[in-house]
Amino acid sequence: MDQLQSNGRPHKAWRAYQILVSILKTKRGSGLAMRELRCLAAMRSAKAQFFTSVEAHAAKHIGVDGAAMLERDHRRVLRSEGVAQVAEFFYVLKYAGIPIPDGLASFLERHNADMDTLEQSCRNGYTVGGLSAQRVRRAKFSDAQIRYVMHESSGGEPRFDQQSLQRIFTQIMSFESCRSILVTLSDFGLLRRWEFNQVVIGSTGILEDLYKTQLETIVATFDQT
Repeated sequence: MDQLQSNGRPHKAWRAYQILVSILKTKRGSGLAMRELRCLAAMRSAKAQFFTSVEAHAAKHIGVDGAAMLERDHRRVLRSEGVAQVAEFFYVLKYAGIPIPDGLASFLERHNADMDTLEQSCRNGYTVGGLSAQRVRRAKFSDAQIRYVMHESSGGEPRFDQQSLQRIFTQIMSFESCRSILVTLSDFGLLRRWEFNQVVIGSTGILEDLYKTQLETIVATFDQT
């Protein structure tokens, strides 16, 4: 696990993991609480390793000697929660048995239904979570936009125009934050990016496999107990 940030300070995830390990070493009980703590420690350790692997791939992709040689702003993006969310999304698309492209239409229609529900919940122009009604409306797909995603994914691999992904992740991050993450992941070989009439995004297969390894690490912790 990469323990230090580019400024020499411990990553928050690593520090949290150290605290949990100390607790587990001090309290050797076997009750439910200790199982929950082991679960939490495994989750934090696996997530930290996921980000370390993301950075390692990024460094290798551009030919530098380790993550410490990456620019600080790039490391900040690569270790952001938004990257984990994008990885989880492509992981589910790859491993959940969703038929491509037909299953995407149902997913996007469900997304629209969720946005309708959110918009209806708005009071004084905002949702309970603080999203503006305008942002929620902007996140909806038109029939033509759904057909476009279906067309781009007709080869069996999910592909999205950039704005479609920004709509999908609107509850998690702003359009601009999403764009920044997608560009960074593409620049470092973790996503594919094509520029035609629109910017189209697809997976290289790496990001979701790194996420899969994270989940396998957590599962393995409990298989060993």
